[in-house]
Amino acid sequence: MKARILALLLALVMVASLFAACSAGKTGTPDASTGTSQTPDDSKTTEDTKPAKTEKTKIVYWHSYTDQHEEKFLELAAAFNASQDEYELVAEQQPYSEIDSKTMQAVRNGTGPDLVNMYPSDAVNYLNEGRLVDLSVYINDPEIGIPNFQDNIPAGQYSEITQWGDGIYVFPCTTAGEVLFYNKTMFDKYGLEAPKTWTELAECSKIIHEKEGIPGFGTDSLVDTYQCLIMQAGSGYIDEDGNYAIDETIAKEKLNWFADLVKSGDFRLVGEDVFFSGPFGSQAVASYIGSSAGVSYVELAVNDAFEIGCVPIPQEGPVRYISSWGNNFACLSTDEDHARGAYMFLKFLTSTENIVQWAEAFGTVPIYKEARESAEFQQFAETNIAVKALTEEADDIGMLASVPGAAAMRTEIDKMVQSVALNVSDADTAYAAFEAACREALAK
Repeated sequence: MKARILALLLALVMVASLFAACSAGKTGTPDASTGTSQTPDDSKTTEDTKPAKTEKTKIVYWHSYTDQHEEKFLELAAAFNASQDEYELVAEQQPYSEIDSKTMQAVRNGTGPDLVNMYPSDAVNYLNEGRLVDLSVYINDPEIGIPNFQDNIPAGQYSEITQWGDGIYVFPCTTAGEVLFYNKTMFDKYGLEAPKTWTELAECSKIIHEKEGIPGFGTDSLVDTYQCLIMQAGSGYIDEDGNYAIDETIAKEKLNWFADLVKSGDFRLVGEDVFFSGPFGSQAVASYIGSSAGVSYVELAVNDAFEIGCVPIPQEGPVRYISSWGNNFACLSTDEDHARGAYMFLKFLTSTENIVQWAEAFGTVPIYKEARESAEFQQFAETNIAVKALTEEADDIGMLASVPGAAAMRTEIDKMVQSVALNVSDADTAYAAFEAACREALAK
């Protein structure tokens, strides 16, 4: 504020003072000891008292996009920069394997970017150190806000981005998600329809295993599939106080159900293949759950050897649920001008016209209902079997609490399910160890 007062009084040094103010806001670090989020401090600044800008404020965005994905993003960034004269979005590519650790280190050193991609499970760590900007102050602003923001987002997705109180600390964009790829040629051979429930999936898998001698089903993410099974059945997961809330009866039932089908050969684990696109393409498995964004790899692996089918994942139980694999953004700048600029870019990016271009380039689905229902996106979805399937189930996206210990629970799920499926442990023993480890992780 001192720099701004000097800027008003000393016209000859206004530019230098303005740069000093921006630099101080950009590199300053919040009080991590409070564990509170950052709200840009513009309480003493009005449009009438702000010094006039002499050049655009640079908004730095760290990303790990490559090839056609980076090309499309840079195209959209250039369009934003040309659309207004206040801000310049500067995209800086970072190595995928390093971006997460590098971001946290840079932010703690006061040299971090203004904008990054961030999952809620990672956001909680930044939020606990008071390093995320509450974007709701801009979203709800009468002049620059986004009308009908909440109504335009699936309920589960909105719950996920507002799970830490009234603020919004991650800004949703598009989502990939679980879809069921299946060998339609093989299914048709035995008069089988694409399964809509887990029971139907097991029945189809049993027939294919008996007839073809191959497993009928696998999943790229054992953890997410198990979470889908228990959540659809009505189990809790982590309650609002951050405590363990999984229903033991449901958990054991689904654990035994899945493990028994692996033991019988009707299902299989991915093992050293890592992803099922390869085994699926070589017809070593008849169906699998994978990411909608991976459809190009599936098509490459199949190489026209058979017809590929793709549908929403099975649903069975009182709750419709699929995992949230959304592409969210987070603002790390505590300077009001940079934070506002970051928001203005996100508003530009998620307009219907731009978000549809983004989704088409990435093979994903816009979070926003208006974009999903637009004629352009609907036309694109008809040409992409995985996007079409995900669009049909987008309203089923659920929410699991992102709190310290949540990531450890995922590790423990994988350990538990594999140990029972591979006959290393029985369900009772494995579940008891799982529950104890999860409770300990959440208590830290």
